[in-house]
Amino acid sequence: MTPLPAPPSTLLQGGFVAVSALLVGVFAYVLRSRGFLLAGAAWLALTGGIAASGVLTDFSSTPPRILLLFLPTFVGTIASGLTRPGERLARLPLTFLVGFQAFRIAVEFLIHRAATEGVAPPQMSWNGYNFDVLSGISALLLFSFVERLPRWLVLAWNLMALGLLAWVVGIAILSFPTTFQRLKPDNVWVAHFPFVWLPTVAVAAALAGHVAVFRKLWRGA
Repeated sequence: MTPLPAPPSTLLQGGFVAVSALLVGVFAYVLRSRGFLLAGAAWLALTGGIAASGVLTDFSSTPPRILLLFLPTFVGTIASGLTRPGERLARLPLTFLVGFQAFRIAVEFLIHRAATEGVAPPQMSWNGYNFDVLSGISALLLFSFVERLPRWLVLAWNLMALGLLAWVVGIAILSFPTTFQRLKPDNVWVAHFPFVWLPTVAVAAALAGHVAVFRKLWRGA
């Protein structure tokens, strides 16, 4: 079991709990789905319980156990975006779908706080190689008039923000203490509760939003 490099503050832990719960609540509300709310709560309990057990903090296996949670999460999110719930999400106004991504600003502040406390490796914050805060800021600036923008420009923004998301996921994976590690210090914090909800909830929510924008642009083509 690999411990956290520093004890996290109550504010940091509470911030991740609040943002994760809020994201589940927002999706349940916009989809008008009590079933999604229950499924989301179950997902929080499942992933949080797995992380709290310490099983994800063993990086000695190949592939590391945490990747066995990462990959199904991301593949499942994309697949869900192509099904009926994803279609319902794509029917929402483009203003909402773009503006929703502004939540990434709050997430980046939490990551910065984690790096400042020594919980997260600095390369995962905006002081390192993580530039995903630009996705949130640009979403905040664009959402109010995005309906009036050319389709190609919205598509370019969606690709840019998705690329930044993929970039930081890559930074996280290359920082795991495994044989393919390329960045130091070690990234072990996302294997712990409640920080496991960064990839399994926050990143998944951002990814679902991007898939919905792609579907909406495709429908309008």
